[in-house]
Amino acid sequence: MFVEIFIFFLLTIVFLLYYRCKYTYSYWLRHGVPQFKPIPFIGDMKEAIMFKRNFGLHVSDIYNEPEMADKPIVGIYIFNQPALIIRDLDLIKSILIKDFNYFSNRYGKCDPHRDALGTYNLFFARDAFWKEMRVKISPVFTSGKIKQMYPLIRQIGCELEDFLAQKSDTFVADLKYISSLYTTDSIATIAFGINANSLKNPNGEFRMHTQSFFSFNFWRFVEFSVCFFLPKLVNIFKVTMFSKKFSKFLRSAINDTIDERDRKGYERNDLIDILVKLRKEAAEGKHSFTDSDFLVAQAGVFLTAGFETSSSTMAFCLYELAKQPNLQEKLRKEIHEALLESNGNLTYEKISSLQYLNMVLEETLRLYPILPFLDRQYQAPSDEKHKIILEPFYNFALRNGTPVYIPIYALQRDPKYWKNPEIFDPERFSAENKKLHHPMTYLPFGTGPHNCIGMRIGLLQSKVGLVHFLKNHHVAACKETPKEAQFNVMGVILQFQNGVHLVVKRDNMYDQISLK
Repeated sequence: MFVEIFIFFLLTIVFLLYYRCKYTYSYWLRHGVPQFKPIPFIGDMKEAIMFKRNFGLHVSDIYNEPEMADKPIVGIYIFNQPALIIRDLDLIKSILIKDFNYFSNRYGKCDPHRDALGTYNLFFARDAFWKEMRVKISPVFTSGKIKQMYPLIRQIGCELEDFLAQKSDTFVADLKYISSLYTTDSIATIAFGINANSLKNPNGEFRMHTQSFFSFNFWRFVEFSVCFFLPKLVNIFKVTMFSKKFSKFLRSAINDTIDERDRKGYERNDLIDILVKLRKEAAEGKHSFTDSDFLVAQAGVFLTAGFETSSSTMAFCLYELAKQPNLQEKLRKEIHEALLESNGNLTYEKISSLQYLNMVLEETLRLYPILPFLDRQYQAPSDEKHKIILEPFYNFALRNGTPVYIPIYALQRDPKYWKNPEIFDPERFSAENKKLHHPMTYLPFGTGPHNCIGMRIGLLQSKVGLVHFLKNHHVAACKETPKEAQFNVMGVILQFQNGVHLVVKRDNMYDQISLK
């Protein structure tokens, strides 16, 4: 009798689980939205959790599936959570701009109890807190402020030049590694007000901490995956975006610098000046950001966003230039002419006016958007009915909390929008050709109110680094250079799997020209 009862209950549980799975994974079908056949419990995440594909690239793979070619949206399941991949450009514009109030938050989040620095980080901040924070932090990213920071970045560019001058005339190196040393020092000086000296001492404390943040081992992969794709579980798994060791380092570095700057009363035209001002305003009751971790978190935004994105952009750029020497020489010619006109000292206005350098970087970011997807979460205001966001294609309201993904990598390589999209061609971004682009097909920094706040300073870092690198050196492919870029399958962002090794040759071209 006991055996029969046990079997009955077991079969009942199996039946309920089967029914529950079938119901859960038919959500999009019930709304007439196309979907693939998900796997129970993991949904459409197999490629990512099996380390076969970076999630952002997996989203792009789904976008590129032939059977979805004419579909405005595709339904997927992030484990058991229904989500959408947006393919239609008008819907993308609606989500990022027109209906931004319904999609003001990212889907990912951090644990406010264990990870204050992650929670206060502008990237993960939500709702009214994000809005107020964005307003307070925006002044540091104005053209005027960035212009004031330019001499600090240029000084690091000169140190990069000295670093290369100490090498042999020809050497093979991982250009991602060298670029990371440069951007670490650059971010350290403009965000922390300190000299990290990574180019002189690659094993220094600052460099070691920044390197660890973006070293995607298995556990870091788990932490990032929970924060980005399973935000409801951040408390249960006790994951943090910033480790205790890294958080301790950030707090010590920032608070000590702010205290010293406040005590001595001098300004340096960097982020610390803004943080000092915010701390004074908090003491005067002018805003609600009274927690000292709020200030530290904003420096963390600078560090984590500016260090990795700019170094990867430089590495991807040099990789493509190495494969096309004619383009590399065209860029170097522009750089040399600008240096000659400026007597070797490029002003902020001059480096900003280098058209071909701009074109090269924009094309680099088309092929290699550092964050290969955008995520947003639908949130209906409590005082109104859910809006039909998906019109004119679908006539139903999204479920509150539904995540949506915009596959930037796929959009920027879609032959429907870009001729020969796999070819590196900076001419796409000439003044004439840029007019032909649909704005929603080029989103390396996002767009709308939630676009990348550090876009201009990130580009400036890359420009300065490339100018000083290519001034007297050029790069070429070698036997260790991959024919195609191979990406880290564990990372959320786009990274080379094993760096990018190139031959670096000194030719002192600028020095030779300037002496004539």
